[in-house]
Amino acid sequence: MSDPIRGIVFDKDGTLIHFDRTWTPVFVESAAALAEQIQQPEMASAWLEATGYDDASGRVLAGTDLASGTTDVLAARWRAISSELPTLDRLIPWLDAFWERRVLELLAPVGDLPALFDHFIDRGLRLGVATNDTEQAAHSTIKQLGLTARVDFVAGYDSGHGAKPGPGMILAFCAAMGLAPAEVVMIGDSPADLTAGRTAGCGRVIGVLTGTSPAETLAPLADVVVEDIHALPGLLQAAPA
Repeated sequence: MSDPIRGIVFDKDGTLIHFDRTWTPVFVESAAALAEQIQQPEMASAWLEATGYDDASGRVLAGTDLASGTTDVLAARWRAISSELPTLDRLIPWLDAFWERRVLELLAPVGDLPALFDHFIDRGLRLGVATNDTEQAAHSTIKQLGLTARVDFVAGYDSGHGAKPGPGMILAFCAAMGLAPAEVVMIGDSPADLTAGRTAGCGRVIGVLTGTSPAETLAPLADVVVEDIHALPGLLQAAPA
């Protein structure tokens, strides 16, 4: 690697927080609540299955809409199955509000994140979060994780940079921080995260196993796949502050 690493962009869900312990129950609860609203409780399982939930294992499958899709995509998929659901202009904000509230209540961080981020800051690294959740929900999660003062840049799918697997959020981080993409690491748990890093031209693209994707799914897209983000310090050669 010719360029030193000077910045890291983190995915949020499945990277900073455990996906199965946080998001999977939230998706199940939200589908059940919507199905009750339209008095068709049996439809909840149909919406979940159509967008990536495996009822047998109780897990969200890798590469599906539930794993890395944006709210507008999921809402459109569910409403295409049940036109009785609220119109998208009402359904999308309802889902965003439900998910943001319950995710904060169930939040399961991947270890001691403030200490890890302090380590990176001490090494002179700029830190960003790029998520296919909303920017507001990202800020709420980052605040609850104790990372607000430690994160230099936050973008969601609604921030104006596009959604992953597009490179827009990563390139916006680079522009805001004055970094070249080759000086930046992208780390995430999904093919969408790693593809975004590759497309942006990141110097390193790293997969983690705290989300929905197994190692064999991430390996073809990543420079390396690790158990979680706490392996990251040993992989990096940071530039001095």
